[in-house]
Formats: sequence, structure tokens, C-alpha cells
Amino acid sequence: MTKNILVNTIEIDKATIRELIKQGDVNAAIDLVATAANVKYKAARDIVQMFQEDHIDLFDGKDLFLGDYDRIEHREDADGADHKTSTFLEVETNVHGRASVWKALLIFSVLALLAFVILNYVVGFNQIGHHISELTQLFDKNESSAAADADTSKQNIALNAGATQVGDVEDLHPVDTNLLPTDVRQAEIVQIYQAQFDQLKPAKHSPTDEDAQLALIHLTNGRLTDLIIQQKLSVKIGKCYENLAMKDKGTCVSCMIILYNRGQKKWQEAPDGENFLRNAYDFYLSPDADLWEAGPLSMRIPYDYALVNKYKAAN
Repeated sequence: MTKNILVNTIEIDKATIRELIKQGDVNAAIDLVATAANVKYKAARDIVQMFQEDHIDLFDGKDLFLGDYDRIEHREDADGADHKTSTFLEVETNVHGRASVWKALLIFSVLALLAFVILNYVVGFNQIGHHISELTQLFDKNESSAAADADTSKQNIALNAGATQVGDVEDLHPVDTNLLPTDVRQAEIVQIYQAQFDQLKPAKHSPTDEDAQLALIHLTNGRLTDLIIQQKLSVKIGKCYENLAMKDKGTCVSCMIILYNRGQKKWQEAPDGENFLRNAYDFYLSPDADLWEAGPLSMRIPYDYALVNKYKAAN
């Protein structure tokens, strides 16, 4: 049993795809295969289905895109084609092609006649030169205005040359890829693949819901307290992963959290009107302390679909 699958000569980690399927995000797994191996969505979907049916290990050492099953599929399609149907389609295409040419010529003739009538009886041939002159003057004015705007833009750049620009900071927080637009979704899938979630180690010791809630109250300087009371909210913590990069703070784990509305009996992204909380944090416990502390997320972790589904409102 190999660790990777081969798709279109590209090796893709099996564990990552299995993890996405396990989390219930089959679409993300399909997008991952299609994006990483540069294959069509249908081929990627068939490969993910092999994972779901637990047949993927049967194809170890074979290219799942260029392999035998793909060539057989295409060969059967070719052998099953009817030569007579192909000939008929060629003839029909030629007939339609000639008809399209005549149609295009007819439309062009009508447009030319209409243009002649407008120029002769509406504009007047003797006035065409005058109108062209007016258009030339209009374009000259627009070009002058654009040049002035360009000069102003250069001046603004010169004035701001000494200002410090803040570069884009990578957002490590987990994202539900099912809610993303197609273009953003593909980029997020690539980042998920590069993060190698299969190498994350589940935490052996992590905070409880109450520990996480108290730590976030301290982190927000008490701002969360009133909202917990007034909006009947409780912090719920999901699966945690060991964060070895922060081991200098003692025991450190990275976890996704949600806010559970006790009145509505469902989870919500952030308190109404006060969107100061994120959906994941680092939680650490100093060797000489009894209480967990919270801090900004410092490593990428997967979206916890199990946590969200656990506290989803009943239909």
C-alpha cells in the first residue's frame, strides 16, 4: 500500500483526501484532485468515489488519469460510435455551414443599406467631415484630462513614497470551503493541501468548554462576559491539535471554537453586533498554572465540521 496516488503524473497524498472525506467535505476532496493534478472535475469525482468505496489501494503504482480504466472508457466510446451517424453529422454540418454564410451575407447587406440611408437622409454626406472634426476635438479633450489625472496620481505616489505599507498577512483560521466562491475555493483547497493536515497530532490534553470560555473572557478583557449573559451564549471547543511551535509557553494546543446560543439552541459565528471573536485560537497552560490562557491562532488547522454539526439547530 503506497502513501500517494498518481493522477496525471502528479502524486497526491492519500491521507489528505481521506481526511477531507472523513470531515464530510467531499467537494473539497474533488477540488483538491482536480486542482493539484490539473484534470477535469468528472475525473476527479471518479477518483474520490474510489476512496469512498475503499477501492483506491487497488490502483497503487498506476496513473489514475492515464491508466487502463481511463483508456478503456475512451476506447469503448470510440468503438461504439456509428459510422453512419458520423457521416450524417458531417453532411448536416456542411449544410448548416453554407446556410450560415448566406445568412451572414444577408445581414451584412441589410446593415449596409441601413447605414447608407442614415448617412444620406439623416446625417447628410456633406456634414460627415464636420462631425468627424467634432469627435476629434472630443477625444483630444479626454486625452488631456487623462494626462492630468496621471500627473495627479504620480504626485500622490511621490507624497506617499515614504509611508510604510503593510503586506497581506496569511489568515490561518479554518474555513468552510462549501461556502466559498469557486475562484476563492480553489485557492483555499491548495492551501489546505499544502498545510498537510494529516501530519497534525491530536492533543492528548486540551481545555474543556468552560476552560476555553474563561480563557477567552480574559483574552477579550471581559468584553465576552456581558454577551454571554445577555445573549445566552456559551463557548464550545472542538478538536484540538498539538502546537509544538509554541511549546515555550508550556502545553499549547490549537482548536476551533463556536458560540452556542442556549436560547435558540444552535451555534452562531460571533455575538450579534460585536464581531470581535475568531473561530479558532491557541490555548496554552503554563507548567506552574492551573488555568488555561488563550492567544491568537498561530498554525493552520482544519475546519471542524463535526463540531458545527453537533450544535446545528434541529430542522
